[in-house]
Amino acid sequence: MSSVSTAIADGVGTITFTKPERRNALSLELLGQLADALDAWKTDDAVACVVITGGEEIFCAGLDLDLQSGFTDETRAAYSAACLRAYGTLLDYCKPTIAAVGGPALGGGLDIAVFCDIRVGADNGMFGYAQIKFGLTPYFSPLWRIVGLSQAKLLTFSGDRVDPQEALRIGLIDRLVPAGTVVKAATELAKSIADTTTASAMNNKEMALRSPAMDPISALTYETLAYKEVIRHPEVNDRIQLAFAAVRARKQGS
Repeated sequence: MSSVSTAIADGVGTITFTKPERRNALSLELLGQLADALDAWKTDDAVACVVITGGEEIFCAGLDLDLQSGFTDETRAAYSAACLRAYGTLLDYCKPTIAAVGGPALGGGLDIAVFCDIRVGADNGMFGYAQIKFGLTPYFSPLWRIVGLSQAKLLTFSGDRVDPQEALRIGLIDRLVPAGTVVKAATELAKSIADTTTASAMNNKEMALRSPAMDPISALTYETLAYKEVIRHPEVNDRIQLAFAAVRARKQGS
């Protein structure tokens, strides 16, 4: 059985981890299939936004203890390469990504969520870097950019877990929804992004990737040039005209 399943509907590509009996632990197969699915959708115009989830009860428990307890030099190197590929693909992905986190997201599982653009969490969740307790290291860089240096240090120095309410408070998750509804909530958000069109979603993702690394004046120039480019597109002008016509029709009807 595959470690992930994929589906596309209404502009949303959904990747679901399918090993709940293994708590969706990070096996070589899961990491490889996650990266494969993301790679396949980079040039697929049917996908404007990607949702990554483990379902409603368990997102991902992180490292596969069976695998890691039996590491050899060869398997250790293969696992490191698989992590680098999967996380690197997510970090620089060309389309918006949303983690739909139901249940625990621990260790490398939390890394997957952090490498996504947006995190929607359920109130049955639990978040933490369990690998710290074993003397392993986390991915600190993307985390501190989300929650700030102090909160990132709290999470990664101790390895202690936080509940969904604390995760929302510190910005580790962006939205908190009732248990059993996280996939639906994330998918609705993804559909809203997809409604802007795949081209628009990719343009805005590119800006979100590049602008934060620029100084303010460079970012202003880059974003102005991006606007000047898209405003010339016939499809964009058609959408503006449709919106204007709708506003005018409402005014005439009132």
